[in-house]
Amino acid sequence: MTRPNNRTLVNAAFYVTCFAFSAALFVALAAAGHVYPFGDNSFLTEDLKYQYIDFFSWFRRVLLGEANLRYSFAQGLGMNTWGLYSYYLASPFNLLCVLFPQDKLTLFVFVISALKLGCVHISSAWYVQKRFGLSKPAAFLFSASFTFCSWTVSNLRNPLWIDCLIFLPICAYGCYELIRKQRMARLIIATALNVMFCWYTAYISILFLCIFVLVEFVDYNTAEGFSWRLMLDRALRFAGAMVLGLLLSAWTFLPTILAMAKGGPILALGPLFRTGPKSLVRGFIPCMWSNKHNTPQFYSGIIMMLLALSLLFNRKVPAKTRIATLVATVILIASSILSPLEYIWCGMRVPNGFYSRTPFLLSFFTLWAASYALQTLKNQPKCLRAYRPAVVMPLIALTVIELFANAHVIWNQLYSGYSEDANTTYVASATNVLAAIQEEDPAPFYRIDRTTTRAGSAALNEGLALGYNQLSSYSSANNPQAIALLNSLGYSSVGEFSTRYAEPILAVDALLGVKYAIAEHAPAGYITTKTAQNGTESTVYENPYSLSVGVAASDDIKNSELNGANPFEKQNDLYSKILGRNVGLYAKIEATTIQDSQNSKQWNVTVPAGSIGYLYINKNANAGSYWPVALTIDQRTIQNEAWRFDNNIRQIAGTLDSPSSHNIAMVPAEGYTDIPQGDEPVFYALNLDTFEQIIDELKASEFVPTVFEDGEIEGEYIAKDDGTLLLSVPYDEGWNATVNGVAAELAPAADKGLSCLNVQKGTNKIVMTYKTPGASAGLTISLATATALVAAGLYARHRKSRR
Repeated sequence: MTRPNNRTLVNAAFYVTCFAFSAALFVALAAAGHVYPFGDNSFLTEDLKYQYIDFFSWFRRVLLGEANLRYSFAQGLGMNTWGLYSYYLASPFNLLCVLFPQDKLTLFVFVISALKLGCVHISSAWYVQKRFGLSKPAAFLFSASFTFCSWTVSNLRNPLWIDCLIFLPICAYGCYELIRKQRMARLIIATALNVMFCWYTAYISILFLCIFVLVEFVDYNTAEGFSWRLMLDRALRFAGAMVLGLLLSAWTFLPTILAMAKGGPILALGPLFRTGPKSLVRGFIPCMWSNKHNTPQFYSGIIMMLLALSLLFNRKVPAKTRIATLVATVILIASSILSPLEYIWCGMRVPNGFYSRTPFLLSFFTLWAASYALQTLKNQPKCLRAYRPAVVMPLIALTVIELFANAHVIWNQLYSGYSEDANTTYVASATNVLAAIQEEDPAPFYRIDRTTTRAGSAALNEGLALGYNQLSSYSSANNPQAIALLNSLGYSSVGEFSTRYAEPILAVDALLGVKYAIAEHAPAGYITTKTAQNGTESTVYENPYSLSVGVAASDDIKNSELNGANPFEKQNDLYSKILGRNVGLYAKIEATTIQDSQNSKQWNVTVPAGSIGYLYINKNANAGSYWPVALTIDQRTIQNEAWRFDNNIRQIAGTLDSPSSHNIAMVPAEGYTDIPQGDEPVFYALNLDTFEQIIDELKASEFVPTVFEDGEIEGEYIAKDDGTLLLSVPYDEGWNATVNGVAAELAPAADKGLSCLNVQKGTNKIVMTYKTPGASAGLTISLATATALVAAGLYARHRKSRR
């Protein structure tokens, strides 16, 4: 047995030290900020609170065999979940979630964040030593600066993005090997793994590598002399490495692209400049980051930034290299300032949050430039004296102090206002309420939704976490046609990428199978079933009109598009297409204007007898519109309405035996001085008699499945005549359907937000199963690519051994 030599042991000890330092500094930050598990400030903040913790909970259920990785009905009527997995959950660190109970998943997120930071430190330290041959103290200082740069510290609330920082140094060294040694293997494998772990940050990394490899080529080309042939050779090798990396990861990349491409690009760029000069400067200064002022997270340690800057003035560095460094730096800074560049970096989409997503690229480039600058100085006598412990240790200590101080300032902004006790209480309450509903109603199909979540009024993903079917969805990976349909019917802002069930809407709730609503206010038409349990203040209401997953419909519904200027007219049109005749489900009611000024509007509305009164604010249809109003309906006030998720149909009053008069007021929301003049409410009344007659007609032709599980629907449907069965399941090419054992075509309906089947008179045994589009083809491509690469490697080794 060969014993490891001293050098190997020293290197291993060094990397263990890097890992332990980053984990310890992370823990110290939590302790200083009183962040769970070292205080009651929850580690769940922003999207970690609204999205990821529920996604981790769902993934835990998948790993335990309680949910399906391919498809889920727990969001937005139903969706292909491969995009959800590959964007948010593909990191192997997430496999550790099975070791934690559901009510301790916050601790799981905390643990994997510490592990990821330790791996980032190791990866970047390895790169600095391997690429530049710097000493361990220098590698430690630079890699610590990169690991705890402002971008990383502020984006621990996005743990899915951190894996990219582990692979970026490896990919960068792969570029160096490709340019200098014509080796491609490391770059291919690292790129493939990067895509497998999170395709979104991998996309950003690949764009960056296209710039970075040019800088490395310019530096190499300066020493070797320019050659077009050499440039073409390296360009083809780099392109080949990227393509092979994508092909190697095709088993996940191809189904992801097919799942995510349905939404298409979002072209509304907004203002040209994403931040101002003051915020730009603040971004480079420690302890100056502000979450409220779009401060880009450029800071990555003063010593490392100063050394990187010195590269531009170092005459020992070739002029072409300095020029290439300057150009790349300008591009990376501009990418966090100019909307068109940010649009490109973010996958031809305008980000809906988390301003400045790419500064980690500048921080890594700063690491590269600082290491390059120090490499040119390390053989000089004065520089050698700087490596003495008496000099190095104070510099490391100073860097650690400033990194800690900067991170502490950021954490004080992020981890406050929400306690872990509140989160634990919410999870227990929501779990108990759901268990009570499911115990009383074990039917295979019905939907549940709620108007409150762990953070009050926010978008919901609890259906994924707790295992119930809901309409709400706050995710970058969903069925965009289903979300567009829900939003057009009045559940949330038209044009938004997600939807929120902010208030029950009786008619469309019934059609889509929402049988139970957990709401703060009693919705008209619903009946109270059970009161709050174990501390929750929400009451569970039952919709007696709720339909099952399918109903008989006219042929008008096939390949249909909904018409109407607002959600009420679209609902009228939807019901009309289902029934094959014009339906006046909603009727417009006139409002008398009492006040109309720039900062206050008021109306008086009379709701007819036997009707439910509703209103909806027609607003700018562009996604991400952040100009809310405060809306008061009689004595009920909604603080933020007509913005992002909160642009919903709102109930004015329930049914009464006689007409009722109501006062509606709209004033600026908190922090705003006026009301957007284009936002005007429309008032409609749902005629309850007409609605009940329609529901009775549809209930006579329901399809009630015996199996309704993620990715699987099965049951018998008895049709009175040949015709169309409408399903409240979004149209998706992944569904395979059979009727009486014969393959049947699933057709789109209602802007592809629903689907339908042809059925024959009599008994129809319906079986529907879901297969992820592109999964089989992607796996075949990955296996073929891996086989080809292994064969090529063996052939190359064989040729080398024969020489």
